[in-house]
Amino acid sequence: MADILTQLQTCLDQLATQFYATLGYLSTYHDNSPAIPPPNVPNAVPALAKISKNSTTPPIPASLASKGNTEVAGNASPPPQPPQQPGAALGTGPQEGEDPNQPPQPDSPSTFASRQRELARDLIIKEQQIEYLISVLPGIGASEAEQEARIRELEVQLRDVEKEREVKIGELRSLKDRLDGVLGAVSVGVYGDRDYQK
Repeated sequence: MADILTQLQTCLDQLATQFYATLGYLSTYHDNSPAIPPPNVPNAVPALAKISKNSTTPPIPASLASKGNTEVAGNASPPPQPPQQPGAALGTGPQEGEDPNQPPQPDSPSTFASRQRELARDLIIKEQQIEYLISVLPGIGASEAEQEARIRELEVQLRDVEKEREVKIGELRSLKDRLDGVLGAVSVGVYGDRDYQK
């Protein structure tokens, strides 16, 4: 298991990715016209600006507002949109017969609202994970003086462990020397003294 700081960094990266994905979904599948009129249509007005403030009619989808003002001005009912396939609004690519250069069809208001709630819930869950990881970091809730005292305590322990390590290294060297002596004696005992055999 990774340490808390690594987990925290991973969660922050995931949160940033979720923010990006959420903004991408909201900007791609909303049914409102863009707030800034396109530069090549000088008299374009966002669909929300065409609705009176006390109106109870829903906003005009951007796809209908961009097709021309004749239907909107004539109060004609908008043509019904074809039912969407499940998952079609999830960015699975253009469907058969669709122009890949055109933006995807907006989600229905109920689908859009449910996906907004789902995305918001995911963001809240990830934020709560981050808050939990922050709360279990060592030193959280301790004063500066307590943290400094703990650091001094750990420095003393580290020095003691370092001394023990140096003692063990010395013991290891002496054991190595003894082992070399035993192996040398065994070698002479097995093969005998070569000078003596000559």
